[in-house]
Amino acid sequence: MTPTYLITSDIHGSLRVLERLLEKARRFNAEAILIAGDLCPSDNPLFSALLHQEIPMHLVRGNCDSSYEFSNASLNLPPLVWRAPWKGRGLVMTHGDRYPSPYGLDLKKGDIFLYGHTHVPKVQLDADGILLLNPGSPTYPRTSLGPSYAILDGEGVSVRAFDDDRFLPSLQYDFFEESDQ
Repeated sequence: MTPTYLITSDIHGSLRVLERLLEKARRFNAEAILIAGDLCPSDNPLFSALLHQEIPMHLVRGNCDSSYEFSNASLNLPPLVWRAPWKGRGLVMTHGDRYPSPYGLDLKKGDIFLYGHTHVPKVQLDADGILLLNPGSPTYPRTSLGPSYAILDGEGVSVRAFDDDRFLPSLQYDFFEESDQ
């Protein structure tokens, strides 16, 4: 069975947002939460406890994530790039400040490049057949679409409104095995 991931970015230290993301991940039966940088953890013990729930979290470091914050929160500093296999594809996550595109990260047609940083959701298949996914930001959106996050499952990817989980227009991609790999 293909794992479902809840994907987010740019939480910027919001305890309330992190709590709601965990609730959403449980509702969608997500195997993990992927955080594409700028978690900006606080030293509040509840913040650290939320990161160690039953749903694993995989994070990358963003431009606002400092070693000082992570150390004070008793957390390991995350890597700049995280990779995992997913449904026969490569899944590569970075924040987007140092690697704003998939080029130079050894991705191929059918792979998925996850990033944040812009706070603007995006779902686009590039000219090389790499799926670009930015979930936007649940905390500080920079678009009239409002706060957002994404769900990646065996059927495809959908960017959703953070407040009510509705699909956001033009921010979906369905996987069709013959044409997208």
